[in-house]
Amino acid sequence: MTAASLHQVLSGRPARERTGQPVRRNSHNAGGAELALWRAHNMFPREEHNARMRAAEEFEHETKLAGRRNGALGAIGLKVYRYLMRLRGKKTGRLDPTIRWIADQIHHSRSAVATALKRLKDHGFLDWIRRCQPIEGAEPDEQQTEQIANAYILPLPASASERVRRMLRRPSEFVRAVAEKLARERKLATSTVDEVIAEVKDPELRALLDALRIGVDSANPPSGQTEAL
Repeated sequence: MTAASLHQVLSGRPARERTGQPVRRNSHNAGGAELALWRAHNMFPREEHNARMRAAEEFEHETKLAGRRNGALGAIGLKVYRYLMRLRGKKTGRLDPTIRWIADQIHHSRSAVATALKRLKDHGFLDWIRRCQPIEGAEPDEQQTEQIANAYILPLPASASERVRRMLRRPSEFVRAVAEKLARERKLATSTVDEVIAEVKDPELRALLDALRIGVDSANPPSGQTEAL
């Protein structure tokens, strides 16, 4: 009888079946990096959802060569993309289905879905984080962690991002930057010294500017208050 078997007999615990599933390299513990990435990339309004889908469809059409059935993403790629965007958590951006689950929902084989996911990633419409988690109650001689479903991220390639911007009639980054600069200049032109100093975020710099203002005010008293010589 092995030490593990003896421990199981004494503890009264049944033997745990070993899965034999290796944890893949570069897997991250669940509940870490994916949370911020979900918030940054997977949370967007419904109108952007539709614009993103149209951008992907246009990209597929433009990359389809004459005589070929599919473009760069493929028909299954578009189905997977549409399903993932609908599945994402609207409040958290959470998106972590298994490949088998996706395959069952869109009625295609697991291998076809895996190929579609890779196409979406290769062209910048998708990314993912491999994840693992500790096995609760695992004994020292047993498998300690297990692979779980990937966390999927929905970025946009530059060309698709520009398409979405035009569809939603949003200003470009350049136009937005110019507008913000003009707004700051207009605000500065109508602000008092105290208001300008109050906008400074660095407390030490704000204190220094406030001291300089006091010094300047002391050296230049208001008209009518200058002492007679």
